[in-house]
Amino acid sequence: MNYIGNLKMKRFSTFEGVFLPTFLSILGVIMYLRLGWVVGQTGLKGALLIIILSNVITLLTGLSISSIATNMRLGAGGAYTIISKSLGYQIGGAIGIPLYISQAVSVAFYITGFTECWVSVFPLHNFLVVSIVLWLLLLTVSYMSAKFAFKLQYGILIIIVLSLVSAFLGKSSIEAATFFGEGIGNIKFWQVFAVFFPAVTGILAGVSMSGELEKPSKNIPVGTLSAIGLGLIVYIFLAIWFSTHATSQQLISNSTIIADLARWRFLVVAGIMGATLSSALSMFVASPRTLLALGKHRIIPFSTFFSKVNSKGEPAKAILLTAVLCLVTIFLGSLNKIAVLLTMFFLITYGMLNIAVFIEQGIGILSFRPSFKVPLFFSLLGGIGCIATMFLINPVFSVIAIAVIIVIYMILIHKEVQRSWPDVRKGLFIFIAEKALKVASELPYHPKTWKPNLLIPIRIPKDWIGMTEFIKNIVFPNGRVTLLSIAEDTRIPQTRDEKLKLKKKTEQGLDMLKSALQEDNILVTPMLVESHDFLEGTRTVTQALKDSFLPPNILFLKLGFDCSRDHIIESLFQKEKKEDIGIMVFEFHPTVGLGEQKTVNLWVRDKSPNLNLAVLTALQIKQNWDGNLRIIQVVGAEEEKERATQYLEKLRKLTRIPRDTIKTVMVGDFKEVLASAPPADINIFGVAENLDTSWIRNITETVNTSVLFLRDAKDHSALA
Repeated sequence: MNYIGNLKMKRFSTFEGVFLPTFLSILGVIMYLRLGWVVGQTGLKGALLIIILSNVITLLTGLSISSIATNMRLGAGGAYTIISKSLGYQIGGAIGIPLYISQAVSVAFYITGFTECWVSVFPLHNFLVVSIVLWLLLLTVSYMSAKFAFKLQYGILIIIVLSLVSAFLGKSSIEAATFFGEGIGNIKFWQVFAVFFPAVTGILAGVSMSGELEKPSKNIPVGTLSAIGLGLIVYIFLAIWFSTHATSQQLISNSTIIADLARWRFLVVAGIMGATLSSALSMFVASPRTLLALGKHRIIPFSTFFSKVNSKGEPAKAILLTAVLCLVTIFLGSLNKIAVLLTMFFLITYGMLNIAVFIEQGIGILSFRPSFKVPLFFSLLGGIGCIATMFLINPVFSVIAIAVIIVIYMILIHKEVQRSWPDVRKGLFIFIAEKALKVASELPYHPKTWKPNLLIPIRIPKDWIGMTEFIKNIVFPNGRVTLLSIAEDTRIPQTRDEKLKLKKKTEQGLDMLKSALQEDNILVTPMLVESHDFLEGTRTVTQALKDSFLPPNILFLKLGFDCSRDHIIESLFQKEKKEDIGIMVFEFHPTVGLGEQKTVNLWVRDKSPNLNLAVLTALQIKQNWDGNLRIIQVVGAEEEKERATQYLEKLRKLTRIPRDTIKTVMVGDFKEVLASAPPADINIFGVAENLDTSWIRNITETVNTSVLFLRDAKDHSALA
């Protein structure tokens, strides 16, 4: 039985579920064995600066986590769920998968740290045997109950507190206990910072339990921030203690000096063991929850298998996989370099949590209404701080970690996953587009920026299925298409069910056309308009879109195989001339189609008012066909051929038509010349003042190809 979301899972309070695991993760091995070294290398001032900088980054991240936790129902998965619900499951999964592996493998490192300390006290004990015994103990505890695991941490907390008391009551190793400002300085400041920073990266220990907290929106902010704050105080006082109880050289040369100077050495040793044990236990409990959420949301292979919990509400199968990964890591031995890579994944996670809040708050969506609010600048600074820290620690592993996440993201893009949460990425891109459009709307239009933006009125979508390839030829790669379906209500009164059925059928047809065009990443906007008249419906929409941010600049019309509706095309052509929009009228040859899609014939005449759109369209089709372009002009007499040839060459140069364009001048009557037109796959003509569809059909039959007739608009220019 799946208990996710069930009240039975809501079993941890702020202190037990968030504060305790987070605080104990912060007070880890680095506090005992590396903080003194940091003080010795940089001096007290440098150490305090490192502590404060590190905690500022984690505090900013904690604030972002707190803010977003009060704005959504988290459920299981912690950081993975937060990122997925904000930035989409692809980004969430790309970070969640390596985050889970990092959490699982880090258990082995904590076990190794504990074992090293144990063997230093009991040198006769076998290192591997101790590690496996501890691994088995942790597996048993986490498998039995997370509740029991957290109960054990009360005892660990008492041991750590006693170890700190023992340290603070210890004797100084220098006669005059004075603050020193400068350390040895053998290692650069940022390298020392990189050594210390992992001490404060345990802030997700409590967040990972989000699905089992009594009230995550309250538990997470209070527990996380209080743990960060108290941890900062402990580190500051302990740094001061180190600076007043030992010399720089002693602090650098003796990593266990805190135990040597303590009042009761065994308590500090127990504290070191307790800190590593606590961190291992926290990760052993938290990481299966991340895997559980990944499985529930179908992100990983065998998702169904790992998305189940047992009768006690424990993700048993996820725990077992975590245990296997941990055991394999233990047998592999020392993996210090990989440990750096794991730190990178934690930092990327923290950075993305900050970025998620920055995006949701920055784009100004009304749905972002957290009860815990933080300044926008804080989340941005936190995100930048996490990424900068990555590269300060290790630039190479930072690049590797980012590359791994990008690869997983690319895989998930092509994976169909059912998800029931919002994705603010669309809101982000809309926000960017809105800002860009506001700027663009204040700038003057110039034909140099022209791109084909087709408005295509459609009566029956299925009649246009064979047209999508030619539409792509006109608009690819950067043009736009608006599919306008006019649902005419010309029948006798319909029932409500009949209307809904017809509407659904039309929408399905539009979706099919949209999908076909989007295969080549063309921007397509479908519109469904109900109107009593196709002509008036099209005119109304054209007028409405005329002053929009991205208005159409070409009305694309198609002659059907049935001549009965040709009068509508003629009327639409006449009426739309007033709107100063380019018009294309296309007739698809019923048998030849578009031929081999290699050759374009462009028919021109001197001082033609439709030359600009004709040239631009011919170039678009030639480019997308990777074919040939022929410019043809008809003259009445032989003596006019030379002047026409010069005109065509001048036109070619002015409009920057490719040099390999064929220039052809034909002599005779236009209608007679058409019968002997050079072979092509499409012929393009300008339109006279009035459109005669019967004339277009005759020309199609005469040239034996599909034909495209064009009328220019003032915003079109082939010279720009």
